[in-house]
Amino acid sequence: MVESIKELREICYKDSKAKRPLYMELFTMKISIYVTKLLLYTPIRADQVTISMVLLSILGSVLMAFGTLKFLLIGILIIHFTVVLDNVNGEIARYRKEGSMIGTFLEQFYHEISTPLIFFSLGYGVFMQTGYKSVLIFGFLCAMFSKSVVIPAIDAAVVKNLLRDAQSGKINDKLRKYTSLVGKANIKGGSTKAGAELYHTYDYIKEFWGWPFNVAYINIIIILEFLNWYYYIIPTYLMIYWYLAIYGVISVIIQAISFIVHYKGKTVYHYYISIFKKGK
Repeated sequence: MVESIKELREICYKDSKAKRPLYMELFTMKISIYVTKLLLYTPIRADQVTISMVLLSILGSVLMAFGTLKFLLIGILIIHFTVVLDNVNGEIARYRKEGSMIGTFLEQFYHEISTPLIFFSLGYGVFMQTGYKSVLIFGFLCAMFSKSVVIPAIDAAVVKNLLRDAQSGKINDKLRKYTSLVGKANIKGGSTKAGAELYHTYDYIKEFWGWPFNVAYINIIIILEFLNWYYYIIPTYLMIYWYLAIYGVISVIIQAISFIVHYKGKTVYHYYISIFKKGK
């Protein structure tokens, strides 16, 4: 017998201190617990939910690539449902105590492919219907830069160097060297005051700019395109076109600023020191 919704919330979230996107806390977590309750009556496991998120994200993106308003709406609704499932997999994992590294890998894989697929498919779909070549460029910019490209590069560099230094026994030497370069470890904006302030501002803005709010924005714009198609106030697809154009250009600017802040602030050194100290 599965517990009540109230009891399930207590079980699934009482020990969880992870910070979640604001959109999830405001909306999807209100829905996901009901889906979780249904799935707990089945043998479906958290990893299977995550794999379904990946497959549904691909399916939704393929549908959007056709570009008709009907397929755009169906595709983005399917993708929007994966945002709900992104809560469900965690709830099931905590309820059944299934947390594992492979589960984290699968979830990270979903996050890495879903946003680029959504934006490129949306841009390609609009191109198929309008013939505007520029929308392919904007879709590409959104796909490449709507997610941080700087932070994953820092993560990869730190992990690669930690593994190499651990094998060669040079970690303590590197820590002394990097500490002399950066002083007290601070991964939020590096060693500059301006960088820390920009990092804090960006951390706040990205809640409304990035995933999963951008999925909600696309959903709303496609619905508005349906209404516009019926009343024909402006040319069809114009709202989607300008959303991609504005979102793509601003995303490039944000990533350029992020690169400068983290490069000037030597964040990669701060992160190296911080990760090692947490592991001690």
